[in-house]
Amino acid sequence: MDPTTDTPESMEEPSSDPAAFDSPAPAPVRQSNGFVRRWRSIGGGSLTISILIHAGLLVLAGFIVFASQMTDKQIDFLPGGGTQQGAQASADLAHKVQMKKQQKLQKTPPKQRLISTSINAALTLPEAPPDVLEIPDIASLTGGGKLGSGGFGTGGAGGGFGNGVGMGAMSGRAFKPLMMFGKELKDTRKMAVVMDVSRSMTKFLPLVTKELDKVAFGSPLVLYFGCGLMPPPPKIDADINPVTSDKFRAFWQAWEGKTSLKIPAAERRNITYDPAKPMPLEGIFDLMSQRRNTWFVEFNGITFASTALMSKEVMEADTIYWFADFMDKVDSEQMALVLKTLKKRKQKLYIHASKEGRSFVQVRDELVIPSGGEVIQTQSEEPAKPKDKVAAQ
Repeated sequence: MDPTTDTPESMEEPSSDPAAFDSPAPAPVRQSNGFVRRWRSIGGGSLTISILIHAGLLVLAGFIVFASQMTDKQIDFLPGGGTQQGAQASADLAHKVQMKKQQKLQKTPPKQRLISTSINAALTLPEAPPDVLEIPDIASLTGGGKLGSGGFGTGGAGGGFGNGVGMGAMSGRAFKPLMMFGKELKDTRKMAVVMDVSRSMTKFLPLVTKELDKVAFGSPLVLYFGCGLMPPPPKIDADINPVTSDKFRAFWQAWEGKTSLKIPAAERRNITYDPAKPMPLEGIFDLMSQRRNTWFVEFNGITFASTALMSKEVMEADTIYWFADFMDKVDSEQMALVLKTLKKRKQKLYIHASKEGRSFVQVRDELVIPSGGEVIQTQSEEPAKPKDKVAAQ
């Protein structure tokens, strides 16, 4: 057999080409850095995707809000002047403005009670109906019904309304006058009362207090034991305390009771309240001890009522109303000092006498009338004749 011809193909020698024996080498693996491996290990990939999604939602929401606010302002275009359409448009606009102003003026304002939040306020003005205000005519607000440049400028809402309601309130027409026992207290916005609470006068205290609170609720009320106007000594116990203090109990129990009025000043200072003893006029005491803005002057004799009339508790009032019997002594020089203080404070003094005592005429002629005040009298009272020198004036 010929080996060159009889050898099968499977027995052929392998190729001597070196490329036939070379296989492709595997690709090298790329190693990630340490931070990325740690970030992936704690789920950072999911967190990144979530942040991107939420950021996209926020951007979309902001775009929607911005687009919704980008609305064109509606502008009312009126035809140009000098044409029939322009005149009609101007007339329609004038009618709309006039109707709006008329609707505002026709609204009935609710009745209000003016009060003060301060416990030391002198008074509360009484309730006033809205019809006392002078409301300007609607024509004055639009320049006589014409909406031209001249009419609206000179007779517009600023001038018309300011001259109407503003002047009305300033001249006092917006409020009812203050009245005490039917007597008008002229030019009075704030008032205060000084009350003689000597033992013969205390019975009138509830009546006067009720009238005061009906006229000007919460106005200052100062209680003084007596009504004399004599020069006080250099050292005088003229302390003024509120009736809510413990001193008021001692004051009322002693001086509305049977304590002698002639005890020395040193002994008066040692007087204290004794709960074992009855309270004189307990009903009146309870009434006064519960009233706010009420004061009393420590007992220092019956002739130094000027300490109450010139006290700081009544200094803000326009009018001081003094209720007493005017039986105690008065002095012209001391009344001149009181009058000087009243004029400095621009105050008037009104007096109301339970009876015309021996000092009534002198107080009226030398103190009340010069201050610009008057005498309040009931129907049963007859006025005393003035002194000759006052009558001659």
